[in-house]
Amino acid sequence: NVKRSAGMYLELFYWLLHQFRGKGIHRKDAVRLIDSTTIDLCKHQFEWASFRTGKSGVKVHTVYDPDAQVPTFFSITAAKKHDKKAAEHMPLLPGATYVFDRAYNDYAWFHDLTQRDIRFVSRMKRNAEFEVVATLPVSDDGVLEDQHIRLSSAKGRKECPTILRRICFVHEEDGKKLVFITNDLKRSAGAIAALYKQRWQIELFFRWIKQNLKIKRFIGTSENAVKIQIIIAMIAYLLLHMARRILPASRSMQQLARLVSVNLMQRRNLLELLADSPPPPKRRFAINQRQMCLINA
Repeated sequence: NVKRSAGMYLELFYWLLHQFRGKGIHRKDAVRLIDSTTIDLCKHQFEWASFRTGKSGVKVHTVYDPDAQVPTFFSITAAKKHDKKAAEHMPLLPGATYVFDRAYNDYAWFHDLTQRDIRFVSRMKRNAEFEVVATLPVSDDGVLEDQHIRLSSAKGRKECPTILRRICFVHEEDGKKLVFITNDLKRSAGAIAALYKQRWQIELFFRWIKQNLKIKRFIGTSENAVKIQIIIAMIAYLLLHMARRILPASRSMQQLARLVSVNLMQRRNLLELLADSPPPPKRRFAINQRQMCLINA
């Protein structure tokens, strides 16, 4: 894995992704989630991925499709690389909407996305300076404020001289207040809040691959070997998801992963493997004529 090219496995991932999603991969009205997850590594074995004092790590920067429930793009960097820097190199679709958290807040990037006809939804920084241009009527549940704003700080006016939208939303369950910032001036305020709520799906995706795929302990210690193992884990996730979609079986991804993992070394047809097999027959004991039997009185 030191010498074998990781790009070969990356090409295989995108080929499988195309087979799975077909023409829907380039929908312009698509919604995508952007986030990253950190995988911790041992400092002594992975010095090339130095992160903090006594710790190394890598980040998997991901664009996730919440409708298809698969990643559409990912890159692997050292953990110290900022999320925003990695996002600048992501292939983003014009007309699509991207949802991300405050780690990606950058006024110049916001303006660049707007110029490229790419919509975004994010959390607004608490210390952001702005002036209200227009106040919109509020009708959706949980929405406290819906405003068109212009950034008023010196940096904001210089890097993002465009009209944005500020939406203040409160959760009915716990009363938590969230303030969103977006360049989408057409969707309703409730729809914007619902888009941000979808972010939990990429968090669940990260949790699933860490719990069910082999990306906590690595076979090789080189950068190339680590990348190969993570890419193969992504391929495994995609194959499992493809199998779950095309096969007539009502199993969860975790059940499917466990079933496949215990049958990896057997040449089994997936249809037979996933079929609901009948319960094993009850064991019948042979009658030994020389064996005395106890009879309850």
